Amino acid sequence: MSNSHALTTLLSLAEEASEEAAKVLAQVRQTHTQMAEQLHMLENYQSEYRQKLNQTLNLGMDSDKWQNYQQFLVTLELTIEQQQQQLTLWEQRVNDANRHWQEKQQRVNAFDTLIQRAEHTQNQRQNRLEQKQMDEYAQRATLRRTQ
Repeated sequence: MSNSHALTTLLSLAEEASEEAAKVLAQVRQTHTQMAEQLHMLENYQSEYRQKLNQTLNLGMDSDKWQNYQQFLVTLELTIEQQQQQLTLWEQRVNDANRHWQEKQQRVNAFDTLIQRAEHTQNQRQNRLEQKQMDEYAQRATLRRTQ
């Protein structure tokens, strides 16, 4: 029974670790989603800004204003590139967190399997013991009848 208790304790600890890994995975996924949304917003803003620039160019624009637009577009493109790099990093973090959670879940499954095997072995022993006791009882009963 001590072995079973130890396995149950290990299973409980493994489940806690798996739950913690699942929480971390959820947080990392949420941050990744936020980063992707920010990138999408920046790209939409860039597209709208370019359209506005084209409309303004059609109406005519002085060189100072043109330089400001160009400078802002360069800054916006750099920001988008940085956001894409951050998104790539967060994709890797999601993959790492997912792999970590899977490892923890496999550990839970392994302890669960060990517990099931231990219970099965214990049940087999108990059944054999009961069968032995029944055989001995039947044998004694037969001996009493013959005496």
